[in-house]
Amino acid sequence: MGPLELDELIDQVVAEEVASLRASFLDGAEFAVTNMQSPRQRLLHRLECTVLEPYLDRSAQWTEARRSRLSTDARYRPALPTLITREAARQLTVVRSCKVCWPNIHGRDPAPLRRLRAGGLRDSHGGRILSTEAGESLGAIARVSARTGPDLFGRPADAIEVVTSSRVFTYAPTEHVFLWNLPTDATVIERKMRLFQRLGSDLTPAR
Repeated sequence: MGPLELDELIDQVVAEEVASLRASFLDGAEFAVTNMQSPRQRLLHRLECTVLEPYLDRSAQWTEARRSRLSTDARYRPALPTLITREAARQLTVVRSCKVCWPNIHGRDPAPLRRLRAGGLRDSHGGRILSTEAGESLGAIARVSARTGPDLFGRPADAIEVVTSSRVFTYAPTEHVFLWNLPTDATVIERKMRLFQRLGSDLTPAR
């Protein structure tokens, strides 16, 4: 197969795949499954997942190695994720959940946690969910500040004050705290906007 024929075939394949993804998205898909044909390797993602994003850019999937393979096998196609609705996701009997985007489709998956010392909290952690070690939300972080005050014995002591959307917490700088290891709401919104631009006909929610 010549370079021109190869380019034409790739353009055709990409157009068909994007049309298929767009149709599923506009029909209300909220999740995607990679490796759908292999129950042992199925992985469920939210559509705005960073792991999934490269799979949705179908043109970028055609690396030189894949173009070379297609030139000798016109039936070859890079893996295409399957976009599904929330209801369809709940009906999957064998599927693992992505630990990056935490689909939590049944409400039982443990939240991915990041452990760090309270003294390592910064303003940049604003918007992230503070949690217990078991993954229970303590609210979104609004403000982090270091202060010095007397301890129980009246001696000066450093402390880290964390204000969340639900209450105020005070930790010793060396005390471990836990955060949901997930993107902030602002980051998710930005990714969803890119998703609408890629798969949606406009910026209105899927019907």
